Amino acid sequence: MAQVTEIDPDTMAGVWTVVTRTSTYLLDFTEMTLLRAPGVGSSDDESWSVSRLRRDSEDIPLLGVKSCRVGESAQFWVRAADDPDVRTWRITTPVVSIEKIG
Repeated sequence: MAQVTEIDPDTMAGVWTVVTRTSTYLLDFTEMTLLRAPGVGSSDDESWSVSRLRRDSEDIPLLGVKSCRVGESAQFWVRAADDPDVRTWRITTPVVSIEKIG
């Protein structure tokens, strides 16, 4: 749909894909979820290795976006899916592209 260079931290609508050096993230602001697909859309640059994280390929509750800009690491504020009292940051490898898909 529409490629952009940044997701505004005040964004509260739409579905977005964020491709980083090592993974693709799907952010759904309607459902307020974040899904990380490790290795999908990643760089062929061997200096970047794909890490395995808890809850990979599962929807986790998204609380907000601190920053998400092409060329920088994105920072997503999430809630642990198995413990609603636990909140943490999901910090990515540098963002390669951002696209609003819905």
